[in-house]
Amino acid sequence: MIVLGLDGATFSLIRPWVEAGALPTFSRLLDESVHGELESTVPEITVPAWPAFATGRDPESFDMYGFTHFNRDTNELDLSHDEFVRGKMWDAIDDQDGRSVVFNIPGSYPWQAIDGAIIAAAPEYKEEYSHPPEKWDELVELVDGYKLRNDKVPGSQAYVDLSLELVDKRFTGFEHFIESEDPDLAVGLIRATDRVAHHYWETEVSDDNALLQVYKRVDERLSEFLDSHDDEDIVIMSDHGFEKVTGKFMPNKVLADDGFIHLTDSGDSTKATLGSLKDYASTALGTVGLLSFARKVVPEDFVNSLPSGDTLSLDNAINLGRIDFDRTKAVCDVGQKTTLVYALSDDESQVDAICDEAEATLRRGATDVGLDVSFKRLERGGPHTPDLAMIIETPEIHASSRLDTDSALIDVDTSGHARDGVFFARGPSFRTGSVEGAHITDVAPTILHTLGYEIPELTSGDVLDVFEPGSEPATRSPSYYDFTGSDAVTGGGLSGDEEGEDEVKDRLRELGYLE
Repeated sequence: MIVLGLDGATFSLIRPWVEAGALPTFSRLLDESVHGELESTVPEITVPAWPAFATGRDPESFDMYGFTHFNRDTNELDLSHDEFVRGKMWDAIDDQDGRSVVFNIPGSYPWQAIDGAIIAAAPEYKEEYSHPPEKWDELVELVDGYKLRNDKVPGSQAYVDLSLELVDKRFTGFEHFIESEDPDLAVGLIRATDRVAHHYWETEVSDDNALLQVYKRVDERLSEFLDSHDDEDIVIMSDHGFEKVTGKFMPNKVLADDGFIHLTDSGDSTKATLGSLKDYASTALGTVGLLSFARKVVPEDFVNSLPSGDTLSLDNAINLGRIDFDRTKAVCDVGQKTTLVYALSDDESQVDAICDEAEATLRRGATDVGLDVSFKRLERGGPHTPDLAMIIETPEIHASSRLDTDSALIDVDTSGHARDGVFFARGPSFRTGSVEGAHITDVAPTILHTLGYEIPELTSGDVLDVFEPGSEPATRSPSYYDFTGSDAVTGGGLSGDEEGEDEVKDRLRELGYLE
């Protein structure tokens, strides 16, 4: 069984480009597979979506809600890169004496040792990038300089060229480990479909459309890949979709206007102005990839002496400098189309009351600016789990945590994640046609069942109705067992120094995950 992830791949691009004749392999997939939209997690971002894919569990169970996520115990933002999530599908396969290859999957690090091979995805600052460690040298030698990420300037032709090169290297590397390791399960990911969509959103069919160039390169390599594994079961999926973004809604402003959020009066006005300019400069520099260069030519002590607009709560309410948490009842963190509401109380009855009031306020604020929203109550899985999620159902509108706006809805011209990704299943076990209501947590139990492995009882997803009548998986019911797993083998991790964390955050800001 092979699972190929296409990060951020979306039917909003694939279907019209197939109809235009630009993607012949995807056209073939639509004919030869069972396929449909794949609903993402809350929120619909890389983390927690890929860990949910890997485990078949909702984010509450592993308490992870973004590359950074709010910690209600400390009132700070935590980086999530080094948090181990147990019970991934390849861990369950290893537990049942099977063998796996895991290639470039976000959230695969830190890993639990398995029989097979793991090549980690970004972020960097690790001592080891693979398990076993020698697999990294094997990969780098194979593809003549494998890279975890595109380090060229976004917006440049060099960025596009390297994106296309990395598509080729990812396919080549993944195919190599499938052949050399002979796994029961191979899981790999192509990232460029997401990265280029963040920087070069364009829907027209033209030779100079960078995003279409990436999809065409994937389409070409996918044709070879399908031919090489014609008699095998293959799942192709994405963690979320993508869309044009024309407006951003300001939930923290709405809550602040209704008295949920209170600010202190701390901060020198001159430094506040400089801090705001610092943030605007960081945003501009980040857009063209010059933040690391700027740090080399501007004295670090001067830059660090300035409070950022974030710190003073000019831009981002979660970045803490002026929020009076003693008087604040709730605060919002955001992830693309999802607003995460944290009630600042440990009393269950108070939490319920705060969530009810916050939902009414946010619903009223959204309605006032013409937005359609839905709400979901969440059970606290840990200090990072929000109590309430507001999902913007209106197309092309995302959320922002900013407070420094006059309006609850501002115009923007960008792109970002959509709720629904893509799902294709092709091979002897799968029927053709459509599948409805698929969720990203359904992928892991479906794969384990297809392979004949037992499914961890902790799994919250379901086995999808995608099997060819009379095929072996269609003839039996899913089997579950009490998987506990062992400790992670980390092999290093983030360096822990502030410079390393700053660079990680800069790249997240460049992609629009941080403001």
